[in-house]
Amino acid sequence: MRLRPAAVLLTVLAFLTVLPAPARALPAGPPASLRAAPGVTVEPGSAAAGTTARIRGSSWTPGATVQVQVCGAQAVHGSADCDTERGVTAMVAPTGAFEAGLTVGAPPAACPCVVRVGTLPGGPGTPATVTAPFTVEGHPVERVRPDVAPVRADVVGLEVVGGGERGELFGGRPKRTLVLRIRNAGADPIENAPLVVGWGAGDTPDSPLDAPKTGTLRPGQTATYRIPVELPPAAFGQFVVGGRYAGSVPFETTFTTYPWGLLGVNALAALLLLLGIRLTLGRWARARRRRRRAALPSASPQEAPRPARTVELKDVVGYLDSVAPSPSGAYVLDRDELLGYLERRTGEAAETVDAEALERFLAMPGADTGTGPSGPSGKDDAR
Repeated sequence: MRLRPAAVLLTVLAFLTVLPAPARALPAGPPASLRAAPGVTVEPGSAAAGTTARIRGSSWTPGATVQVQVCGAQAVHGSADCDTERGVTAMVAPTGAFEAGLTVGAPPAACPCVVRVGTLPGGPGTPATVTAPFTVEGHPVERVRPDVAPVRADVVGLEVVGGGERGELFGGRPKRTLVLRIRNAGADPIENAPLVVGWGAGDTPDSPLDAPKTGTLRPGQTATYRIPVELPPAAFGQFVVGGRYAGSVPFETTFTTYPWGLLGVNALAALLLLLGIRLTLGRWARARRRRRRAALPSASPQEAPRPARTVELKDVVGYLDSVAPSPSGAYVLDRDELLGYLERRTGEAAETVDAEALERFLAMPGADTGTGPSGPSGKDDAR
């Protein structure tokens, strides 16, 4: 049987429709060349040294470790322009994002500054480095010189001189001078190398100072730079001053300052205050004791003096009745016996007897000489 061409074509099409279609792999995502480039954002975009900035990244290789630093000179010389001491690291999340807090410091090179983020070697993915504009408030700004390469220079002298003025001793601004001596140890001249200097109250010189221009330093030549250092009023303790020359030559030293005059005045004022408090407390304690004694009842109240009793004639006559007359008939009066008699008779001490009246009686003629009246008549007269 002879098949027509149309029938053959239909048969072939029917056979193809019943065959299973080959499996296709779904695309895993855009190729690496089409992925978004790593990005970095900084908040805030301007901060002073010693404050904190928040760094966020996106589209980085998951699992990679990144290093975050503040750099001067737009980081054109790499880590030589960066503040590596305060740099931080962060791990990239599976989403390709990371977040880190960075303490802002003074980079060794002048601004314009950037935040530089780069992956550390040995991690997954292709190494990447990204920068974001950032302003370090108070940091010097100079024109970027990308052709300046790290230099060979040595610090041959570093000291802080000055101080001890009278105003500083009593709380004035401490003033010092940093004397820096740099020697060109290379074979090429060093021209206008950046000099970044700062001071700090802790271990980090993060407060910038005005540094002079460095000029040209020929091979083997040594240059001396003097940088004024002025601290806040009444500053005391240990301070650090240091920085970098040409971005790659660090230097650092410390000095101390104490306002001894001000400390002495304060110590004297404290002693006077303590003395005044002691005197006040002493007066208060004495006044309290006086009030307490006045409030307590007297242990032995003094009785009102009793009026002196006048000797009466009848008292003496009673005494004469108890005394035998002398052979001559006169009565001899004994003062002590008379006082004892009166005390027994009246029941009162002899001191209460009117002494003047008693003396007048004893002074009567015949009272104590034995010449007074005698016999019964004398006794009757006395009565």
